[in-house]
Amino acid sequence: MKILARLLTTVIIGLGGSAFAGTINILWYTGGTEASGPGTYEAAINNLVAQEENAAFNISGSVNTWNVTFWTGGAMPTGTFNALVVASPEGGWSTFPDYSSLTSQVTAASFGDRVMLTGQDADWHDIFSPGSANFNGPSGFLIDAINWAGSGTGLGGVFLADSFVYSMFTGTGTNTGENNTVNTPSAFSTFPINTGLTSAGLSNWNTSAHESFVGSDPSLWTAINVNGAGDPITIVTASTAGGGTGGPGSSVPDGGSTCLLLLLGGGLICLGMRHLDRKNLNLA
Repeated sequence: MKILARLLTTVIIGLGGSAFAGTINILWYTGGTEASGPGTYEAAINNLVAQEENAAFNISGSVNTWNVTFWTGGAMPTGTFNALVVASPEGGWSTFPDYSSLTSQVTAASFGDRVMLTGQDADWHDIFSPGSANFNGPSGFLIDAINWAGSGTGLGGVFLADSFVYSMFTGTGTNTGENNTVNTPSAFSTFPINTGLTSAGLSNWNTSAHESFVGSDPSLWTAINVNGAGDPITIVTASTAGGGTGGPGSSVPDGGSTCLLLLLGGGLICLGMRHLDRKNLNLA
């Protein structure tokens, strides 16, 4: 019976484990942004790294190791990166980002199969208001977005949007301005990129979103959250919107994978029962 119990435990763990931890190498374009003085923006991002890697804070279920390289301007740093994050132009920065180095060296062709464009300036709000005390807010939004973007094929992108994204990418629609209400459509609320987040946690940031993507092409982009009028304010690559967040190449187990696990589990149980039968026969 001990053997059978161990087999059952193995199957249960196999069925229950849906998070795959990994290492994500992040290139974070700051453009020289500072929060309230020299070094404050990077310090805040390093705090976010610690939060992502702290399982007590990161309730998403995907706790990855983040290696962050900051790009303040000039030539793009060398290295292999899983995600590029671009600082927001919004908020009361003491030094605002200069995007000239980014736009001269990065194009839509630079990216793989996962890109997020959002009107939510989550980096500024993570530092100031509502702050980083809770996952369900700017911190969780950034953690989920970066883990999703960095878990695909090629270079993922997280743009805390500036106006240049409308010309950089196709099918993005047009901007209709600011909004303080953010709603997650029920069809996408269970996507890994929205794990641990609610409409309440993403709203009421004293201007939660500064950009929108009205008329974005649904064949190219999926609106994972919208404003009070139903206009898209965060859009992600449609083909990979439901992808996993557990490190490069991760995915959400589909029905076929679940069936495979069940078949494997069933086989293990049968083997265990057969072992017990043989043992009982030997004892008789």
